[in-house]
This record gives sequence, C-alpha cells and structure tokens, in this order.
Amino acid sequence: MVNWAVKSAIVAVVALLGAGCTAKIDTYEEGLGPKELPKSWPSENGHALRPVPMPSGEILMALPKETTAQVLCQAIPAERWTQLMGGEVAREVEHGETCHAVGLDDWVRISLNRTGVADRTTLGTRKKITVAGRPATLVIGGSPSLVEVQLADEGVQPPTGGILRIETSWTRVPRQDDQSESRLLGLAEATLAASFGPEPKLPAVGRLDAIERKTVEPGAGILDAPLPEIAWKLCTQLGRALGLPAEATEPRIDGKCMVESAKGPIRVENDALISEHSAAPVAGRPAKESQGELSVLLTDNGSKQGLRFQWSGGSKTDLRELAEKVVPPLLGS
Repeated sequence: MVNWAVKSAIVAVVALLGAGCTAKIDTYEEGLGPKELPKSWPSENGHALRPVPMPSGEILMALPKETTAQVLCQAIPAERWTQLMGGEVAREVEHGETCHAVGLDDWVRISLNRTGVADRTTLGTRKKITVAGRPATLVIGGSPSLVEVQLADEGVQPPTGGILRIETSWTRVPRQDDQSESRLLGLAEATLAASFGPEPKLPAVGRLDAIERKTVEPGAGILDAPLPEIAWKLCTQLGRALGLPAEATEPRIDGKCMVESAKGPIRVENDALISEHSAAPVAGRPAKESQGELSVLLTDNGSKQGLRFQWSGGSKTDLRELAEKVVPPLLGS
C-alpha cells in the first residue's frame, strides 16, 4: 500500500509534468547557468598583469606591494594555474597589493602579510603542517579556506611581510569532493618554489630599521626593485646631489634614505602614490607639492610607484632642485 504522503507527492509531480513544467534541483552540474569567466576583466578594483622580475631568496619579503602581488600571480605558470583550478583562470592585481584569480567555479587570493589570521579564525578545521620546509597553518571547511606559511624566522619582521596567505572559496555549489586543500597546498608550494628560498638573505637590520651603507649605481633604476636596493640607490644619488659623504646618509630596509644636511634632515622614500599629481613635472614625471613634501610618480604602468621628498629645513625650490638631480638616474635614464 502506498501511504498518502508519497501518493500526494506523485500526484504533484504528474501535475507539473502535465502542465509542461519540469522541476530541476540546483546541483553543481545544472541549474546555475553556464560556466564562464567574468566578461569584464580586470575587475573594477584590479589591473592587468605586467612583466616583473622574479625574485630569489628572501627578496620576496622586501618588494613594493604591487610588485609583490604581480610576482605572486605570475610565479606559477599559466598551465599550472589551469591544472590547480580545474579549468580557465583569469588573474589580476587587486587593490594594488593582492593576487586575485577567478576560475569557472571558485576564486583564489594570494598575498604577503605582516600578521596572520589562521590562528584567529573560528571557521573551518585547523591543522599545523609544513609547506616547502616552512611552518604553516591550514584551515579547511570555512569560507574561505586558507593556508598561511611563515616565511620569516621568529621575531623577524620583513618590510613587505613574512606570512604568505592563500585563500580560496567556491562561487558555485561545490563538488562533494572539495579540492580546496590540495589546491591551497599546490599553489603555496608552486609559488614558493618559483619565488622564495633561503639565499640570498635580507640585510641585517639595526636601530630604526637602518641597514648597512652601500654605494649602488642606479643601473636600470628602481622600478620593481627590492626595497633595500631602492634605499641604497636613493642614498647613493642623494649623497652625490648634495656633495655629502656616505656617512651622512642612512638607508632603511623599507626603501627610505635619511640624510643629515646643513639645512636640516632630508627624508626620501619609495611609496605607492595614489592621489592626483597636478604640480609642475619633475624630470618630466607627474609631481605633487603639499605641506613641505614633494611627490613624484615614476611610472605609468598602474603600479603607482613613486618617491616622496621631505626636507624640514629646505624650501620648495630646494626640494625641486634636489628631485631634479636625483630622479633621472633612478628612472634608469
């Protein structure tokens, strides 16, 4: 005998079919629309990948933020991205500091950070693992799932950050055999194999993040260069422009150079320049003057790399004259 609940369900289905309707349950395979990448790319908050030099050793932890994101997106070959994501992938640099990749069914973000979140999240199953010989924490089952790899030794704080974080989450209904763990570990291992290693080491850091003095010729300039190298090149050019000995300059590991001059201290630093540059150009590059500061945008490739000049005892004219002497060689010209 068929009970009344089952009989009612059968009648309802027959009625639907008789009316020319078919009921479908949304599954991974059907009911969610076609699988395709975003039609508009890069996204509103992103910009396209561009050629960048691939770092080695610990240099990954001391690059400008946008350069770091470019490296993290491109360290893994396109074919490997396709394998790990199970199909086509679109990649971009998001917000000037994160590698953002979108697949047909999910997304990935890769970033370098100064602090971790894996030990603080309450979502997912957490376990301690090792990735490429480095301690790591894996969190699976939350939204997003993530892995964080500790690249810097205990107590060391690199300028860009010493924690590699990779996050992933589904944008469609996930398969029953969720591949998040294998994807996260595959991405982490491939990224580190191509861009990170034990040698060369970052320079030793002293008081106020000072590093050893070193005369470094500008060569190809400072675009996409490691921050310590930027500091050495800045100090080299500032000393020459002011006629000062190397001892009057102090390079910092985060891309700054501090100078003691007769007119007072000078500070020049590498930074991402976002605001509009409407002042008269410096060495042919867009510039901005505000509150004793002169900023010069060095590139038009979307990375916003630039220099900020500050001279507490110098005038606007002093700052401009100094920048006009220092900027050209740092552009590689």
